Amino acid sequence: MNDLNALRVFLTLMQTQSTLKAAKSLGRSQSYISKTLGQLRVDLDDPLFVRSSNGLTPTSYALSIQPKLEKALSEISDALKPAEFSPNNLDKITLHLVEPYLISCGKEIIDAIRAATSAPIELRQWSKVSESLLLTEQVDLAVHALTDKPQSIYQKYVHTGTGVLYGNLDGEYVKYVIPDFNEHIDLYKMLNSDAQATIFVDNHTLMTQLLDNCYTVRYYITEQPEKAQVQLDMALLTKASRRNEAKIQWLMALIEPILKRYTPAPYSKLSN
Repeated sequence: MNDLNALRVFLTLMQTQSTLKAAKSLGRSQSYISKTLGQLRVDLDDPLFVRSSNGLTPTSYALSIQPKLEKALSEISDALKPAEFSPNNLDKITLHLVEPYLISCGKEIIDAIRAATSAPIELRQWSKVSESLLLTEQVDLAVHALTDKPQSIYQKYVHTGTGVLYGNLDGEYVKYVIPDFNEHIDLYKMLNSDAQATIFVDNHTLMTQLLDNCYTVRYYITEQPEKAQVQLDMALLTKASRRNEAKIQWLMALIEPILKRYTPAPYSKLSN
C-alpha cells in the first residue's frame, strides 16, 4: 500500500473518529473517506475502526501504527518544504471566487495580498473554465462549494452556509445560478417544496434588483449546520499537486480567515 493520501485519511479519522468530520477536514466527500477506509482495511488486513455510540473507535492495531505514520508523514512533509519563500518574489497571483464571496470578500483579499507583495493580482468570478485553469496552473486558488471533484483538485473545507427565503414572498422565485454547482439542483425546495423558479440569473447584483417584486434564497454562514434545512459547504480549491507549494500555503493562510468572516452583502444597498 503506497497511497499517502490514504494514510492522511487514516490519521484524520484517528483524530475525528467520524467519516463526516474527516471529509470536511480533508475537503473530500464522505463517500470518498468511506471508500478509502474500506481499501485500507483490505490492504492492512485489519478493521482499523469499529462503530460505537461515540463514533469510530480505533482498534489496537490502529493505535499502534498511528504514531509511526504521523512521524513518517511529518518527515516527508518537511523534506518537501522549499528552502525559502517570499511573497515579494511572486510574478502574479490569480484567484477565482464564486460571486457572493467575490463581492463580500474581494476587496479585503486584495488589500491583504497587496500589504505583502506588489505582484499583479487577478481576481475573477468562478466560471465554467475555472477548474481547468486550476489544473493548468493558470489559477492559483479558488473559492467554491465543496463537491465531488477529481482527485487532481484539492479542496479545503472552510465553513458551512445555509439560506432563508428573502424578498417579496408573493412574487416569482429568482434562481441565482452558480456555475458548476446548482444548475441541475434546486436547494430552495428544501425551504419551500411548492416554490418554482421562473426567473434564472447568474449575476448577484441583478438578482438583488429584482427583490422588490421577487424572492430568492439569501445565503449566510451557520454555526449549527446540523440544524439547517439547507447545508452548503464552502472550500478553498487548488491543484492537488500544488497543495504543499509555498505560494499556495501562503495564500490559503492569508485568505481563509477572511472567508471565515464572510457576511452577505446588504441586499437593500445593492438594489438601490
